[in-house]
Amino acid sequence: MARTRKAGPRREQILKAAEKVFAEKGFHETTISEIARGAGISEPTLYEYFASKEEILFTIPEETSCQLGELIEFHLKMARGTVSKLRAMIYILLWIHQTNPHYAAVSYLILKQSGRFSKSRAYETLRRRLRPLIDVVEEGIAAGEIRSGFTPFLIRSVILGTIEHLTTRKLVLGTDDNLLDHVDPLLDLILGGIQPESLPGPLHFKVTVEREQSAMPPESSKPPK
Repeated sequence: MARTRKAGPRREQILKAAEKVFAEKGFHETTISEIARGAGISEPTLYEYFASKEEILFTIPEETSCQLGELIEFHLKMARGTVSKLRAMIYILLWIHQTNPHYAAVSYLILKQSGRFSKSRAYETLRRRLRPLIDVVEEGIAAGEIRSGFTPFLIRSVILGTIEHLTTRKLVLGTDDNLLDHVDPLLDLILGGIQPESLPGPLHFKVTVEREQSAMPPESSKPPK
């Protein structure tokens, strides 16, 4: 029978400490003692909350994805129309990575290299929390706001793949780019490809202005005084 692990504020301390150490040193170079020290607890105390270093690693995205899901749900309730909803989701995803670079590093530089993560409960939780992106696209297709020639999966992959690339580049190169600067350009790029063909553009009129001939007769034709 699996042992029930403790919950509470100290558990959050462990996860935040681990997130920082993992991001700075990588998974394999990080030790349990470093995580415990970062959380301000002893190793035996840490094991009351987590059974292994891998369990800690996999729990980080699971916890953050819950917060992500709540943010997405809250903002989608207020947004109206496909464009507003897509912008809200793109903003939230870039905002999380911009404001929490340690989490971004764990997500893209460590977990992406773990074959076991894709089979974990945390991975399924993360997929479920990002499901609204598919739902928004499907609603947009049904409403005629997105061309039906694209699959929701492809559109989602383009959005998430671009966000991953922008974030990874920032992490690897150590640039000071603000990821939020890409929100509207990314949205415009996506919309340029998926929105229905627009109506005929505005008509353009060419106006030629000519000087009107004077109503007065020429000087030579004036009657003598």
